Amino acid sequence: SHEDTMTLGKVLAAPGYFADSREAAQAVVKVLAGSELGFGPIASMTGVNIIKGKVSLSANLIAAAIKRSGRYNYRVRKMTDTECTITFFENGEEIGVSTFTAADAKTAGLNGDNWRKFPRNMLFARAISNGAKWYCPDLSGGPLYTPDELGATVDGETGEVIDVPVVVSTPAPASTNGMTELEQFATTYSD
Repeated sequence: SHEDTMTLGKVLAAPGYFADSREAAQAVVKVLAGSELGFGPIASMTGVNIIKGKVSLSANLIAAAIKRSGRYNYRVRKMTDTECTITFFENGEEIGVSTFTAADAKTAGLNGDNWRKFPRNMLFARAISNGAKWYCPDLSGGPLYTPDELGATVDGETGEVIDVPVVVSTPAPASTNGMTELEQFATTYSD
């Protein structure tokens, strides 16, 4: 229920374990986004990120979604410091290959510390997210992005988002009728 979800959001935000979800509403959005993709609350809190208004998943969550789908699978064919090649399968039959190389990263202007320190991890993240977009789009109902594709700085070893680009917007004034942000959210989405 929405009430249970709101309570869960409060519980997840309160201890401050998740730096990007200091408020209950932020936690709720991550949990709801993850839930739509079949992930539980903790996996959602650690692997789902909302960046520039788009849902992004850690490469590990994208890989897990593919593996557990029962329909899709993948196999890493090559993983070096200069190339990652992943073959994708649907119902056991090969449907395509996704390769991301150091040359691709250079062309895209991806040259930060993580690309120097953890090139294999970063190449895998791009190859798996591209392959998921191209060959398994029905897993998410839309494109799957990794946080670094949306400009976030991630820990190359763990995939954890370190810094998110700031998007400045000025929301229209809203009447709160004395309600907290959480109560407004619950009222808005209780239908």
